[in-house]
Amino acid sequence: MAQGSKGVFYGWYVVLCGFFIMFAGFSIINSLHSLFMVPVTDDLGISRTAFSIALSIAGLGVAVASPFMGKLLAKGNMKLIMSICVIMAGVGFMSYSLANSALYFSIVGFMIGICVAGFSNIPISIMVTNWFYEKKGKAMGLAFAGSGIGAAVLSPILTTLISNYGWRIAYVIAGALIIVLTLPLVLLFAKRSPAEKGLVPLGADEMESAENLESEQSGLTMGEAKKTAMFWIFVLGIVCFALVAGGVQMHIPAYLMDIGHPAIFAGTIFGILSLANTVGKLILGAVFDKFGTAGGAIYVGFCMTTAMVALLLAKTQAFAFLFAIAFGFSIVISTLGPPFMTNDIFGKKDFGSIFGIVQVFFVAAGSFGVIVSGLIYDVTQSYRVAWIFFLCLFIFSMVCVLVANSMKKTTKDKYTSNQKII
Repeated sequence: MAQGSKGVFYGWYVVLCGFFIMFAGFSIINSLHSLFMVPVTDDLGISRTAFSIALSIAGLGVAVASPFMGKLLAKGNMKLIMSICVIMAGVGFMSYSLANSALYFSIVGFMIGICVAGFSNIPISIMVTNWFYEKKGKAMGLAFAGSGIGAAVLSPILTTLISNYGWRIAYVIAGALIIVLTLPLVLLFAKRSPAEKGLVPLGADEMESAENLESEQSGLTMGEAKKTAMFWIFVLGIVCFALVAGGVQMHIPAYLMDIGHPAIFAGTIFGILSLANTVGKLILGAVFDKFGTAGGAIYVGFCMTTAMVALLLAKTQAFAFLFAIAFGFSIVISTLGPPFMTNDIFGKKDFGSIFGIVQVFFVAAGSFGVIVSGLIYDVTQSYRVAWIFFLCLFIFSMVCVLVANSMKKTTKDKYTSNQKII
């Protein structure tokens, strides 16, 4: 059946579902949790390193769950899995209000991490990849833009709640928001593939031959990908920019306050960063659609260099604002990049399994990045060394992505030829 005789293509409702998942569920758990760092550590008397480790263990939960979630979501009842995970994550976040130690944050965080793997990046990426053969970058950009808008909208709200009512009540309200804003959209619109609605992907009708359609659906299996140098070079790139994403973003509010800016200003910068993140996802999606993985890597490399230099100079407010914009434009690679680049380089054939493994490396490295920043701060009482290290690491990561991307045609041709011979 065609994409739809009249009206809006259903895939855009799937994108809307992804948007609200990122708006509430992902932004609160991943981006905005850093707002709690200073009040929680001051109140409970724990170090920032201890709190950072607790947050990283939540990432470990995502990493542990990603491989089997990738396969389960690709084969099982996606709507049911996502719904259960949303509810459990929301309740878990509310239960942070009962915490009195870093150990409690670690245990609950690990369980929340498992749930995050089941309702956020992996299912959204699977759905968008299945629903869109064309405009894939735009669709991913719109879906993942929810995290930036959510952080921008919810950051001042949570900051106010923490300041006026304390971090414990703020955790309860934030957890409730995860469920209320996310679950209804999952129940209404989550569909793994167009076949569930008797439709075909956007762009399938324009493919003039069965050969073109087969090419769009081709690629490497997980077993084949693991045997290639291309896969491991790509994973190295993923690991490096995940370290940067985790190591920088979670410490921005604390850093800005350390260099003399008030908490309200830090919240404002975080909000601007989140808005820039939203626009940046739309821009990067367009860049990916037009120039592919290589163009996207070069673009974000330039933006990140600008951002980290500005961050080093952020004691001056103008540079803090420049950092917020440039970092927002570049860090979008951490959400939009892994699914798009995995599909672009390895194909659609076994996307769920390959992306699940990629997420293991991405989340584990991102979690470790949080610890690295915390350790550097505790040792030096400054973040400057960390920012310089992360800038160099990000540039190296984009080089790895470019090298892996340059190998994709030769590698795919090799396995396609072997399959035809067999």
